[in-house]
Amino acid sequence: MQPLEPRRAGAPSHASRPAAIPSRPIFRASAIPQASLTTPSTFFRDCLISLLLFLLISEWLRPLAWMADADIQTGPILVVFGICIAIDCCKVPLVWAWMSKVVVIVLFIGFMFDRNGFLSGAWVIDLVSMLSQDIGHLARAHFDLISGQLRTLLFLLGWSLLISVVQALMLQRQHSLWFVGTTLIYLVLLQLMLGADTVPGIMRTIGYGLFLLALLNLSRIEQTYGFASVRPGSFFQWLAVSFVFVAALAGAGWFSAKQAEPTHLMKPVSWGYLYDRMFELYNGDMAASTAIAKSGYGQDDSSLGGPLQVDTTTVFTAKTSELTYWRGESKNVYDGKGWTQTSVTPEPLRSNEAAGTNRVITQEVLWSDKSPSKQLFLGGKLQGIDMLLTEKGKPLSPDFLLVSAASGKISLPEIMDSLSYYKVTVQPVQVDPILLSTDTTSYPAGLASEYLQLPASLPRTVRSLAEQVTASSPTPFAKAVAIEQYLSHTYPYSLGKSTHPSRNEDFVSHFLFVDQTGYCDHFSTSMVVMLRSVGVSARWVKGFAPGTLLKGSEDEQLKEVAVGNQDAHSWVEVYFPSAGWVPFEPTPGFSGMSSDNPQEILTTEAMARSEMTASLANITKPNRFTANPREWLQTTKETLIHIANRYQQVFMILIGCCFLFAGLVLLLRRKGYLYAGRLHVPFYINRPSDSHPLIPYMDRLWMQLFRKYGLKSKDQTIREYIGALKSLRPAQQQALLSFAQIYESVRYDSAHSLPYSKREITAIWKAIQKTH
Repeated sequence: MQPLEPRRAGAPSHASRPAAIPSRPIFRASAIPQASLTTPSTFFRDCLISLLLFLLISEWLRPLAWMADADIQTGPILVVFGICIAIDCCKVPLVWAWMSKVVVIVLFIGFMFDRNGFLSGAWVIDLVSMLSQDIGHLARAHFDLISGQLRTLLFLLGWSLLISVVQALMLQRQHSLWFVGTTLIYLVLLQLMLGADTVPGIMRTIGYGLFLLALLNLSRIEQTYGFASVRPGSFFQWLAVSFVFVAALAGAGWFSAKQAEPTHLMKPVSWGYLYDRMFELYNGDMAASTAIAKSGYGQDDSSLGGPLQVDTTTVFTAKTSELTYWRGESKNVYDGKGWTQTSVTPEPLRSNEAAGTNRVITQEVLWSDKSPSKQLFLGGKLQGIDMLLTEKGKPLSPDFLLVSAASGKISLPEIMDSLSYYKVTVQPVQVDPILLSTDTTSYPAGLASEYLQLPASLPRTVRSLAEQVTASSPTPFAKAVAIEQYLSHTYPYSLGKSTHPSRNEDFVSHFLFVDQTGYCDHFSTSMVVMLRSVGVSARWVKGFAPGTLLKGSEDEQLKEVAVGNQDAHSWVEVYFPSAGWVPFEPTPGFSGMSSDNPQEILTTEAMARSEMTASLANITKPNRFTANPREWLQTTKETLIHIANRYQQVFMILIGCCFLFAGLVLLLRRKGYLYAGRLHVPFYINRPSDSHPLIPYMDRLWMQLFRKYGLKSKDQTIREYIGALKSLRPAQQQALLSFAQIYESVRYDSAHSLPYSKREITAIWKAIQKTH
């Protein structure tokens, strides 16, 4: 800011008393860069600011290809914007600058729409003809007939105008915070509303913004605190310190983000879920919709999701020579909400004779009186049936059993009594991981279409995540292992924290990007859908986990287990041409199938662990104190969320009180009641000669004038400055001169000046603004 001198020698006096002019004005002329002076450091600063503006613009264009779900080439567009920024940075005259920009844009359109004939120049005639037709379409309001050339032209011209305005504000007015903030809001909204991964862009934008603020605030600091950079290397020293500071902050943020991976930093907003909750509140059926289901094995899997309560009711007790999962059936059709099975007529069961070299498992199942069933649950491929008993104790012939070739479900006809006991021999799945890792044989005809099925409404974000997880996995087996490990190591297990997806929301997408926690149905369904989205045939399987090993049966030949509703479970089977269907286990806490490679069977020691059940009491809880930064961040986040939910009403009241207090303070300051005291932050540090409390406030008003009409010259008095403003009307100049007279009286002769209040000064300033 230039010093507000009362007058020069010979200048007309309008002040009541010319004496008492302070020897140290509040603003130094040396701190104000002259518009006509261009130094190498100034030009270098302008180039850096323009470069940072270009980088910020690039963050606006990066998500365009993702949002359009098509291959949009943002590189050529950025080249055009870079040329426009360079033209404005070199301060080319306005007419020549826009002529150059228009030429560049036209050449870009010609190159993009007619690359083959670009050098011949014939595209110019076609472009003129196309634009003339578009003018006719615009006149008739046929906007759907407008050509892509005109759309591109308007897009580039609009962005070029916006960039020119933003660049002028940055270079001339040192205003950049609003544009950096707008960019951050834009990227955050894309993340929250559309699910785009804009976290890297947000981190880059923060870095660009901090460095940009450091560059722009140097001249503002000089003006505010009244000092100038006199040493030739001071600007570059400031630049180096700012770069080191921003690099340190960016490095710390990058390191924290890497430590938090693969936990998502932001969850997209589920608008459909919010709509459903509002709809349910309106209809008064919220209580019914939020009823928590109980764990157990059911027949209808068409609508998955929602919290579960643990039901410890025993379904059956069993004796088995080796502990295994109890497979019930598989399903192949996913519709975005749950699973169904293609209707296939069951066929009579045909027992398979086990080969002599293959290991078999003997299993006996005794159903609970409260849970009779007509379905068989087996720990492998059925080889033989030794006995079947109905609930009335009558023996049955195996010839009554029916099997579905598509799902593998084995059961009795509906007209027959339920089973109470059966004894079978099964062959467990035996595979060679080395053989699977090299299996790249194509799928049989008809199998791919059935087990690669996905709904047309599947969000692209699910497919993109699967492609990202399997990017370095060349074979189907490697892809299956990668997705299995990603799900089991990324998302926590919980029966009570999952929520229902909305009516128009995909179940897998809701789990992966909104809830990010769930139980076996979430993990198994997500793995199947992700595998299918990358071309690997898979199906969803349900049954029971091995159950709880009963005491006293460890040393027996047949281990006795109790299987309850809390052991109801689902997992995944992946098809390999060399081995058939191989099970995989993506749910954390369940080690039925190894996370590294599929196993033939489960060891007794692994099955004896209590965490093999789906009970809430067996979920592994993180330690309060841990050396792992990722676990610490996750624990801290969950603690904060718990506190926020618990004291939600208190927080809302406190936030409301803070807003009310801030609004009251702003209102009182605006009315002129709070212009001094501790609540008033002065524009500069008061010196002993600055005895009048209105001086800082009036200085800020002059700052507004200087920002609007330009800085005052070193040799000008304030009255000469007002008289030199040709854009002012006579009434406005007279009002400003009156304001200057009051300022001089208050500033330089405060002892004899008339008593003015801040409210009166504000009213005079508003009257000056109304003279426009």
